[in-house]
Amino acid sequence: MEEKMDTEAPDEHRKDLENADDNLVAQSQNSQGTSKSPAPFEDDDDGSICPVCLEAWTNCGDHRICALKCGHLFGHKCILRWLESQSQKSCPTCKKPGKKSDIRFIYAKKLIAVDNMELENMREQLESAVMQKNTALQNITKYISKEYVLQAEIEQLKKKVQEFTLGSRPTDLRMTLQSPLNRIRLYMEKSVEVCNKSNCRDCRVFDICVPQDLIVIAAKPSIDLFGGFGIKKLSLASYRPIKFAPLHKSPIRDLKMNPDGTKIMTVSSDKTVKVTDSHTTQTICSMTLESAPWACSWSPRADTELSVGTQNGTVNIFDIRYFPQPLDSLNIPGDFSPVVSVVGVQEASKPFILLTAKLSSVWAFEFYPDGTNSRHLLPLEGPFLSLKYNSGIKQILVSSRPSTQVGFARHTVGYLEKIDDPDRITCNIVHTFKGGNTAKLLANTSCFMSNNMVAGHHETRRSILLYSLNTGEEVGSCPTHDNVVLDIKGVDTVHGKFLAYLNEKRMEFFRFNGA
Repeated sequence: MEEKMDTEAPDEHRKDLENADDNLVAQSQNSQGTSKSPAPFEDDDDGSICPVCLEAWTNCGDHRICALKCGHLFGHKCILRWLESQSQKSCPTCKKPGKKSDIRFIYAKKLIAVDNMELENMREQLESAVMQKNTALQNITKYISKEYVLQAEIEQLKKKVQEFTLGSRPTDLRMTLQSPLNRIRLYMEKSVEVCNKSNCRDCRVFDICVPQDLIVIAAKPSIDLFGGFGIKKLSLASYRPIKFAPLHKSPIRDLKMNPDGTKIMTVSSDKTVKVTDSHTTQTICSMTLESAPWACSWSPRADTELSVGTQNGTVNIFDIRYFPQPLDSLNIPGDFSPVVSVVGVQEASKPFILLTAKLSSVWAFEFYPDGTNSRHLLPLEGPFLSLKYNSGIKQILVSSRPSTQVGFARHTVGYLEKIDDPDRITCNIVHTFKGGNTAKLLANTSCFMSNNMVAGHHETRRSILLYSLNTGEEVGSCPTHDNVVLDIKGVDTVHGKFLAYLNEKRMEFFRFNGA
């Protein structure tokens, strides 16, 4: 019995070993089936060994790293030996033709190839998404334009239905409803080229004097031989150019003609202020300021007095007879934002008031007979683009950009009021006309028109809209070229009533229907 047990024990041990081997093989096969074998480019040695000898290359010596023109890397002695042994010289990796003269040394101590396939895919997806977005924006713009047209047609049809329904009282209907037939229509009268260069915003302001039959535009010379900036004179009656006069080294920020049109004041980014004769274009007086001037105006209380607002927030009052010493300098303590507009107000038997619009606030400076002055903050919401004053109706027009509090541009009309207790000047708002959702440029985007109207740029609708000061309603519109308005003015002449505005390249004139 003992011998039998001795002979069976080795057999049982052998079977146990065979079963263990089988289990190991099965586990290995299972692991191979469940896990992916590493890709060739995931090998830790890939990019660091020569594919010919499978040894690490060096950065010097006979096995220094080099490449053929196809881009594959080898050790120098290995690729030489390979090319010498081949009758048809080719790359051992891609089999593209190669020869000894194609060998180029790689001057690098270590090469690491970053897998950017996913990044490239994401970049392509981003470009595709951007293209889709641009296409969608174009379609949205097109549909918005169609929507405005359809809304206008719907309003016309509604008013026609009301007219037919209330046919017994046509007079009352015209008084209560604004008929589409009575909407003001404007037609393109003339388009004058001002700048022949692309994206030219150097021509940002203009002024018109009807008695002198003169249009003055800030511009660059057509033939830029000497550089600089100046004024281009045109005839208001014929729109023909008269003369170009170089004045400044840098772009002109603002210009104003005095009431009789005999003098032109210009302020430039080169920190100079010049007063020029409008007929001879000869400089009458000139001065240089410490801060670049941004805005200017002639004072209504004296023919020789002018006001200049600067980039650092100061307003200087000068008399051209006593240049360059200022008569007065006005500052707001702690507010150094640039002055965008400055306008003088002089009413009979009342103190002189200088309205100053800065980027973030509007102030009224009141001057007393003893030479002193006081400042009053007007309750208006900025940031501000421009400020205008109409002495005929004694109202101000302030244009504002969209802000975090108000998400659209505004053209606000109001009048000044003096309050005795406490002694202050305030602004009572009459109308606030809603502009577009954007105001990309710091420009003069609104103006007073005759017949109690206001014109204001609406970027979203790509138009200049006309509003009635009597009803506060929109009464007309005209399109804008490239949706850019740098300056705008209303003009009444013996030939008719016009709306003139300046864009980057041209000055366009629109005639009122029936004017």
